[in-house]
Amino acid sequence: MATGSSLPDARGRGRPRNPETDIAILEAARKILATRGFEALSFEAIAQATGISRVSIYRRWPSKAHLASEVANGGGGHLPDVIDSEGITGEVRALVRQIYSRYSQPDIGAAAIGMIVSYQREPALREELHSPLEGDTRAELRAIIARGVKLGLVREQVDPDALFDIVIGAVLFRMLVSTAAPSDAIVDSLSEIILNGVAKA
Repeated sequence: MATGSSLPDARGRGRPRNPETDIAILEAARKILATRGFEALSFEAIAQATGISRVSIYRRWPSKAHLASEVANGGGGHLPDVIDSEGITGEVRALVRQIYSRYSQPDIGAAAIGMIVSYQREPALREELHSPLEGDTRAELRAIIARGVKLGLVREQVDPDALFDIVIGAVLFRMLVSTAAPSDAIVDSLSEIILNGVAKA
């Protein structure tokens, strides 16, 4: 859900971790995800690709779900906030564009699909890896929309959580599930529907 990038915090005490090792593991994971998919992602495959031991990988990420979450979510980042300068039209388009651009990346798309599968198999992972990120992102959008309402740019009846669901759901379905080919045109067409609705004026 998030859009930035960071490395996970070190676990426990002892000798400081080598950040180059973290980077090498993440790069290998991204390559495997992008070219072979989530099922092919394993600590053994990463160890073979990098020469880094499985024990070292496990110390950083306790499971491949945790590693895939790092790839999919990036560990941080913020929603675009342009409502003051570009109004609600610019805000919606920037939000759709951000999500579209992120999930256009093959490694992130594969990681996201894998995480959905992981949450079904182990529901506790959803609470650990996904819920905090989604909660923070929804709170960001609520604050942006609330400011838009205060500025007179957004109707008071607009539900920011519903807007969140529409944007994320529509883009992810098109990018990860739909048989329709992904296209940059979806940014404009989806933004127009969100902004104008579908009822004839």
